[in-house]
Amino acid sequence: MESNQTMSPAKAWLQFAIVFFAGITIAMGMFKVPVNMPNIMEFYGSDMTTVSWMMSIVGISCLVTALPAGAIMQKMGVKSFGILVIACGILENFAGAMAPTVELLIATRVLDAVSYGCLTMVSVAIISGSFSPEQRGLPNGIWVIWVPVAQLIVAQIANGVVPTFGWQGEWFTVGICQIFALVLFIILIKNPQPVADDQDKPEEKVSIVDGLKEPGPWMLTLICCGLAFGCSVYTGLYPAFLSSPTGAALDPMEANNLVSLGSLGGIVGSVLIGVVINIVKPTKRGWLLMVICAVSIVTFLCVFSVPLGLMAFFIIWYSFISTINMPVAFAWVPDILKNPKTLSMAMGIMMIGANIGGALGVTLPSALIDGAGGVWAACLPLIVGLAIFSLVLSIALALYVKKAVLPVRPDLKGK
Repeated sequence: MESNQTMSPAKAWLQFAIVFFAGITIAMGMFKVPVNMPNIMEFYGSDMTTVSWMMSIVGISCLVTALPAGAIMQKMGVKSFGILVIACGILENFAGAMAPTVELLIATRVLDAVSYGCLTMVSVAIISGSFSPEQRGLPNGIWVIWVPVAQLIVAQIANGVVPTFGWQGEWFTVGICQIFALVLFIILIKNPQPVADDQDKPEEKVSIVDGLKEPGPWMLTLICCGLAFGCSVYTGLYPAFLSSPTGAALDPMEANNLVSLGSLGGIVGSVLIGVVINIVKPTKRGWLLMVICAVSIVTFLCVFSVPLGLMAFFIIWYSFISTINMPVAFAWVPDILKNPKTLSMAMGIMMIGANIGGALGVTLPSALIDGAGGVWAACLPLIVGLAIFSLVLSIALALYVKKAVLPVRPDLKGK
């Protein structure tokens, strides 16, 4: 096996290309649901609240599996774990396409949760094992666009196969793509090997309690959770809104084309926000998150009242806004801690909020919409109110960092 000390740049980029392609196919499996919600509702005679559980159950399952997944990967090895993760996605697609009831279809999405929730762990391990520390920035930057690219592709697949083969055709198509990714993964991926370095001494560990006692991560996870609701409306419900008779009432193919166009906003946003984060000083990134919260409030407020003539522009913007908050939050985490050694626990706490927001961000708005007889604006008080809550917490967190963190973090002085 090759380590990151001996792997050539060409081989390292090949490793990345394979895991990036696998990631796109797995994300296609995750986001094939939103563009097919009306078709699934009609096929099973279900309402939107029931079908929306196909997205929410993934977030809930990711929340449950996040902690044990790391231990399993450590025991199995990265490549074996990656094979298992991709195989779960394949099984979900073929089992879901043949599910006789909507309840069984929803149950198969637990397998999607394993694949979607764990592949990022696999990708980070492969990137770290393939590239030297000074070369990891670019592949990690490219990796973050895996979801927007998948959303772009999956909407076009819907246009091509669903009119002829139904929504099941999309499930089979995505499954075939994942089989191809699995074959490449098995043949070409090398299991990352740790690089010994006698000069690198393990840092003194901090206790779990030390991490749990840090106020900053808890505040930040609530901020991410609040913003996730409005972002989930975009990723989970907006395709249905575009084609709904009580929504924008667009032709399904036109709606899918608009969703594809919106994915470009996510791709641009992922790259652009990385540049902006590097420009903004670490101690000032709280201000950047405040701006994102404020802009999100305005965006969520007018989400269901945009004129059709501006719809394409707005969808690109909505996708952009829905993409940029988490990278800023991740970048700010190390600088909100009194003890920087609690970073691992802080990241775990942050993902709790993101997963909860993702899990409920489709189901609760859907329930409000169904309860109002299909009035989409019925969910606005929830998503806008939570975005305002996130803004207030962002201000509070920035003040906390200034008064309580910076005085005990000399490493942040002048940064």
